[in-house]
This record gives sequence, structure tokens and C-alpha cells, in this order.
Amino acid sequence: MATNGNHSLEGRFLQLKEMRGLLHQDRKRVSKIVNRCNWYMFNNPGIRGQIGSIKEFYKLCQTAISDYPPEQEMPNEELANNPPSKGSFYDKYFLPYPEGSPYWFSKQDLIPSKDIHDVLAEAWNRWQTISTRATQVYEAIESIPKPNRIKKVVCLGLGAILRARSPENNIRNSLCPRSVAQHCLAIAIVKRLERNTGKQISLYTSDLAYTAQHKIALERSNIIRFNVLDPSYGKHEQFPMIDDNTMLIDFTGPPDCPTMAIIEEYARPVVIIGHAVPQTGPYQDRQWFEVTEEDGNKLRVPGCANLPLPDGMNIGVLCPKRVRDMMVHEYNIESKFPAEDPDLERSWGKNELVEYGSRDNFSANGGYYWFSTTRMYIRKD
Repeated sequence: MATNGNHSLEGRFLQLKEMRGLLHQDRKRVSKIVNRCNWYMFNNPGIRGQIGSIKEFYKLCQTAISDYPPEQEMPNEELANNPPSKGSFYDKYFLPYPEGSPYWFSKQDLIPSKDIHDVLAEAWNRWQTISTRATQVYEAIESIPKPNRIKKVVCLGLGAILRARSPENNIRNSLCPRSVAQHCLAIAIVKRLERNTGKQISLYTSDLAYTAQHKIALERSNIIRFNVLDPSYGKHEQFPMIDDNTMLIDFTGPPDCPTMAIIEEYARPVVIIGHAVPQTGPYQDRQWFEVTEEDGNKLRVPGCANLPLPDGMNIGVLCPKRVRDMMVHEYNIESKFPAEDPDLERSWGKNELVEYGSRDNFSANGGYYWFSTTRMYIRKD
């Protein structure tokens, strides 16, 4: 699926009933979803292709009051039509990392697709033979009622399998074990669904961390074909693909991409694997916020990406109550899905799907399969 770049903002909540009545490729539906994604992620530099620090922007956001007025929980059409300009906002507060820095290298397309695919192929072989999570995942999939409802699996934020490192390092890439495991999870789910339904299930994936070589490795894989979608600002191809016949695997982080807040407006996927939704508050559904620049100028900013939370909490967004209500009243938690051991989720050297070899903690990230907060939700109907 391809969409043309569109940087317009949608300043109103989408109407769920109307959106669910449209085909997923309907132009009106796609345009509205893309424009809402633009709104929510307006202040996410990564999605705009910028490699840099948000330190200065974060400091600016600290001026946003935590006890905000109620109108900030409503989209603002005036702000949608007159958002801060790139020159006065992004160029001013997002600082690029210098060329040649470690973070800069990690974003470069320097790793051959064969190397990426070889890591995934070895991991998939291990998943089928020695994985400590495979059996539990399959049991959870078998628990899905009426699996024929699922026509496609859409993955968000599976992560880069390998990241480039600077030439002075003996090992020129960094291995990402959790990302490898999450790709294996997606493969396992699709293959089991196809076995259970006798139908082909399309597999889509989207991640800002994918390089061009990642795209080649995934789309030409002889294990399964991933369809790689473009998540960049103004396109957001992954979101219009999500509808009521989708199984969603979401490993994105709310500080950058408030996935569930967006999807709640227009779709009800059959199954959702993602971060646990809190059953109790506090909740926050902040749609825009106001900051004060050094000269005293007040600046209104659309969306909620990278917005610091009140009371000294980490940057991000609190779960909106409307998302909590959706998950509590319209979904059940599937207890058979293997929750990660908190002691393992950030461990180093213990993920049996990858070969660490001579790697150290600079050339292989920590991480087991997924986070301890990962849960599987199944729609009730």
C-alpha cells in the first residue's frame, strides 16, 4: 500500500462508526487517518527523518504545565490549520547528532541485507527447536476464537535486527536480540494462523529503524515475506492498514508513537499484542499543549509525542481513559501468552535465539524476547 506524502493535520477526533464502515484503502479513510497521525506525532523528530537530540525540546516542554486546562484534551482545528512552522520550531529545538557519532552510525544503511537475513534465519531455526517461548505463543494463538476473522498481521516497532557501528570497532554492527525475537514472534503467528485457517495471511511491518537493506532482507526472505511499510511523517502507511480484520503486534513506545490512542478512533483489531493497558488511573488524553519560550513567547504544539508527564514521570503520554475503556469493555486478556520475566527483559547474553559469540555489551544489546508489560488482547465479539 502506498500513500502520497500529506502533511495536513486533522484537528478533530475521527468518528469510529463512520471509519469502520469504509474499506481500508478508501481515500477518505486513508487521508483522515494519516492527518490524525500527523497531529499525534507532530513533535516527533525521528518520524520526520531527523537524527538528533530532543534535549532542548524536552527542556522547552518542561514549561508545559501538568495541571492543564480541559480544552487541551480536545483537538484544536485552529491549531491544525496554523501549526508551528518548521523553521521556528524544529530547526530551533531539534539538534542533529554530528556525522560520525555512534548514534549517527547506528542510523546508516551500512549492513548488507544478507547479514541481516542470516541472523533472522538462524533465530527462526532456534525458535523452532530450542525457544523457551514458542510453545506458549502457539497455545495463545490456538485460544483465538474464530481465527478466520484475521486477514492480516500488522507489526509496529519490531526494531532493527542489526545496527551499524563506526569502522574503528572490531565488530562493525550491533546485534539487537529483542528485535530478533519479535520478528520471530511475527513469523510464528502468521505461520500458525495460516495452518489453522487454511488461508494466506499477509504480514506487514513498519519501523523507523529499518534501513533499505533491512527492507530487502525482510521482503525477500525465504522464511516468510514481510511487506515493509513507510512510517515517515505524512505517510504513516502502517496505520491505514489496520482495521477490524487485523491482528496487531505493537512494540512502539508511547513517547514517540501513541499507537492505541490513534487506533481507538477508527478500528478494533481482532487481536492486539502490545503494552499492558492500566486498569486504573491516572489517565491523560492531552491532544495539544502550550510551552513558553525564553523570550516569553507562548507556543501551542499539536499532539503528544515526547511530552513530559506530570509529577516527574518519564516522557511519554499517560494512557487515555478512552483507550482503557476500549480494552476493558471490548477485549479480553489471553493469559496463555507468555509474559516476560522482569529479571530477563533487559538481560544480556541470555536470549537463546541469537549467537553472541565474541560480542560484548557494546556490540549486542540487552534484551530477552519482549518486555514484561507485553500482553495479548482478544476482541470479545
